[in-house]
Amino acid sequence: MDRLFLVLTAMIISTCAFSQNISLKEQALEKFKAEHYDDAIKLLEQALEQSPEDAEIYYYLGWFNHYRAYDSRPLKGYDFSYSKRIFEYLDKALELNPNYGDAKYFYSAECGSNAFEAMQDYNSEKLKYYYELGFKKGVFPDWLIELGRNLLASCEKDAILFTGGDADFNICSYLQLCENFRTDITVMPLGFIDRPWYVNFLKNGLDNGVRKINIDLTEKQIMDIHPFKWRETNIFIDISPADRLKFELPEGFKMEWIVAPDLQSERMHSKTESEEPIRRTLLSPQRAMLLQIVENNFAERPIYFRGADPSFYGGINEYFQNCGLVFRLTPIKTKDTKFQIDVSKLEQLFRAENLTNYRNVKENDFPRISGIAVYGYPMALINLANHYRLSGQVSKLKQLIELYKNQLKIDFDVEYEQMILNELEK
Repeated sequence: MDRLFLVLTAMIISTCAFSQNISLKEQALEKFKAEHYDDAIKLLEQALEQSPEDAEIYYYLGWFNHYRAYDSRPLKGYDFSYSKRIFEYLDKALELNPNYGDAKYFYSAECGSNAFEAMQDYNSEKLKYYYELGFKKGVFPDWLIELGRNLLASCEKDAILFTGGDADFNICSYLQLCENFRTDITVMPLGFIDRPWYVNFLKNGLDNGVRKINIDLTEKQIMDIHPFKWRETNIFIDISPADRLKFELPEGFKMEWIVAPDLQSERMHSKTESEEPIRRTLLSPQRAMLLQIVENNFAERPIYFRGADPSFYGGINEYFQNCGLVFRLTPIKTKDTKFQIDVSKLEQLFRAENLTNYRNVKENDFPRISGIAVYGYPMALINLANHYRLSGQVSKLKQLIELYKNQLKIDFDVEYEQMILNELEK
């Protein structure tokens, strides 16, 4: 009985030790979700003492420290000085698991964060260095580089391109800075234009780095960007002579954008004494700067958008023309018009030579961002297929189906890919 008791005790202790290691990671995730970053990181450090060869723990430490330094509210003591530590954690995760897609993604995000710091200092050498670092580390895989090329190639000369997030922004920046590809385009993340320093940077540009844009505000006005009192308002925007001809518009035509507020206060407010008080509404800095950039540049340069959360757009997406992986801003609402898609841009995208590296997404899967290719290309292809169907171009439709089978149906997401094929074959 004594021997049995000792065996059972040893088993219980062993099981508890194993369970504790798992629970430490789980506890850390819960603390992270609750925004208690210090506690989350301390728990991971304890877990690391028990399992020093666990790649996931190093990944979480890289991710959580990255988030604490840049993506949470400003926290005392956490800034870019933490970057070296973050790189070390992610390096270790990749040493233990070279195909760790999430760790590769955050390594590229850390490169991007350092690149943004270089922009604040107008340091073109440092800016280029961090994108080269990402390439050398292998966190810009072939499929993502190809996607970036296709994004930039879809834009007209001298365009402005708003990206939806850091992944598409970083790869476009790498191509421009390190491969000198389509440097005529100004690329900016849509979610970043609420930062005064970045707006000022876009206005000034960077020699041999970032082409400047027109922003008709003083530096003092830019640095004072804040939520602005606003009610839904019609804004009339000048268009280029080329767009007037292309979209068959009369002389003097202006784009009319109904700009709605996107923030609301609990405070009741009336503009005049006779008006019934209503909740005060405001224009966020992000939407205010989007309006400013469109107003100041639309008549001079083509403007494109990469897919993003519709809440960022404020209704301007009604004026989008589908060009495949990007959307061109037009002077008119395009739904149910012949301008809803740009057939030539879609046909340009779906050439076999533009999809040679697509299969690489299967062996270099970045779970956080692979969807921008895996679901982006097929949805664009469906739009072109529908055009061929409606216009009776059966031979072109059959060619498109063959291209899909040969180059995009790679068994990454079997059910989704079969659904796309079924839709095409209908």
